[in-house]
Amino acid sequence: MIQDPRAPRRMPALARVASVLALAALLPFALSCQPGAKRTVVFWQFWQPELIDPLIAKFEEENPGIDVQVEQLTWGSGREKIFAAIASDSVPDLCELGSTWMPRMLEGGALVDWSAGLADLKPTLRGWSLCSIGDAIYGVPWVLGTRALFYNKALFARAGLDSSRAPETWDQLYAAAAAIDRLGAGVHGYGVQAGESQVLFKKFMPYAWGNGGRVLGDALETSEFDSPRNVEALEFYLRLKDVGVVERQQALDRMFKAGAIGLQISGAWLFRSIPRDAPDLRYGVALVPRPSRERGTHASFAGGELLVSFDASKNKEDALKLARFLVRPDNALALSAAAKNVQPATLNADTAAYYRERPQEQTMLHQFETAVTAPNHPAWEDMEAAIEQQVEEALHGRKSAAQAVADAHAKIQELVGQR
Repeated sequence: MIQDPRAPRRMPALARVASVLALAALLPFALSCQPGAKRTVVFWQFWQPELIDPLIAKFEEENPGIDVQVEQLTWGSGREKIFAAIASDSVPDLCELGSTWMPRMLEGGALVDWSAGLADLKPTLRGWSLCSIGDAIYGVPWVLGTRALFYNKALFARAGLDSSRAPETWDQLYAAAAAIDRLGAGVHGYGVQAGESQVLFKKFMPYAWGNGGRVLGDALETSEFDSPRNVEALEFYLRLKDVGVVERQQALDRMFKAGAIGLQISGAWLFRSIPRDAPDLRYGVALVPRPSRERGTHASFAGGELLVSFDASKNKEDALKLARFLVRPDNALALSAAAKNVQPATLNADTAAYYRERPQEQTMLHQFETAVTAPNHPAWEDMEAAIEQQVEEALHGRKSAAQAVADAHAKIQELVGQR
């Protein structure tokens, strides 16, 4: 039958369905283009609202078309929540990660490659090894943490030491600790860390790294832990026990603030707690001592907080924009100054007025220059635990330094082989 050309034409059923689906797909885009509509960035992070909210408000003011939805995670459960979100493809657009989690993240392949979007920032930030594999970048360093030598100037003076100069070598450190330890009356020379996972490693390895010791080879395929340099470092760490006290981190910090410990390796969180708990404490901060004036480095541990996005994230473009904003020197400094337990990843941050006026905090930035980051090996956390276990064995006199280093090496090699 020939249809009357004047009659209204009816669209075939399948075509009508396709048209409706196409319109439905375009609807969110059309709505987002309406006056006043905003794009949303979901941001998971760990900072308290009073620290992060001012930065988010500043970002939204500079980017009126973007609304940031912040969710605060806890260090107790945040890691599990992030990995569960990855498994269910319900990830945020931007996420803060602790650097020790990065090896497993990289192994899982869930992160967005930000190499092109961050290339211009590489000369301005430190800590790229924490979030990179080769030349590929899967995150951006935000704020970093390290450990330095804290020493009590009043105890130095009481022990007849020059309180204006911190020990620079292992021998000087031991001599100072011994002199202070001889004061007695509950005063100890050095705070030796023990009994706490993910902490002891950061207190012992500065001496090993400073002595030229290593954990893995460059290709991350072999253990290099069983070396005379690591044995020598552990033997020195064990000697410090003879002129000090063995305790956990919080106890050591508490004793230091109470004036009962002369020297210890600790972190920037003391800049926040000392004015509150021990405002009259006379103390100094220095680089971790090196083996001798002729060799070694003032090494320490370096880690930090990274910003990443995921392949399954819904708004990757604005997530990158927010990440670039947060690592901007003025914003990273604002967070660090308010938190007082981290430092900006910004290179040359030590020249900022804030740090010039606070030489003790400035020392932490100088410590980064010789600090060592953990390699992005997927079994790294297990390797770190193996080292801690064997150092504990030696601290309790159950193994010699040489045997502890050899046993840690064997476990690390086993873990390398499994990957």
